[in-house]
Amino acid sequence: MKSLTKLERASDLADSIRAAIAGGQAARVLAASAALFEAGGKHLLSDATRSAVRTVAEKGAEKAIALAAGPILEPVKALSGKPLVPSLLRGGGSLAKETTRAVGKGAAKLAAKEVMKGVGRAAGIGLVVDGAVASIEAISAVRNGSADKKQAVRYVAIEAATGAVATGAGVLLGAGLVAVTGGIAAPVVFVVGALGSIGTKRFLRRVVPASVPTARVEP
Repeated sequence: MKSLTKLERASDLADSIRAAIAGGQAARVLAASAALFEAGGKHLLSDATRSAVRTVAEKGAEKAIALAAGPILEPVKALSGKPLVPSLLRGGGSLAKETTRAVGKGAAKLAAKEVMKGVGRAAGIGLVVDGAVASIEAISAVRNGSADKKQAVRYVAIEAATGAVATGAGVLLGAGLVAVTGGIAAPVVFVVGALGSIGTKRFLRRVVPASVPTARVEP
């Protein structure tokens, strides 16, 4: 079976948009995540472990940015509206540390709600984006007779649902990183959220029996 080039590009673009939304939302709730760190997240890891996790995250983000020449992360960089360069990662956690000092422990519940709002917004967009791309694939499959309407509807529904889950998961990963480490720069949070979204979607595609492979068949 041959893949439709246009549909492959549409799928890559969906990955990029979903990743950009996840990374952007994770960065937007950085202050709320930092408040959760002060409210109790700082007690979950030892200082040494927290420092190690932070270092791994920052080095991983730098590596991802340096290798961002492929069809997925490069559009994410453009869509983010901010230059994600290694220089921004150095001096690292100043933004998170400032917001941590600015938000009191009493705001922990509000901070958690703010994070979950970000997750919900991102998931909603992920649902729409993946649903739209899957619809294009499904329509193509129905038109060329390689899938019936029932298969097409099921395919679109599950692709949309996994898109929502993947985008929300990316936000949670980025926010969770801040909640347990505190001092993480916004660009690092963005990259963690973006790559977390992409990784979650790829995992779901493998474990959820949702795909209609014939949706990508060339007419």
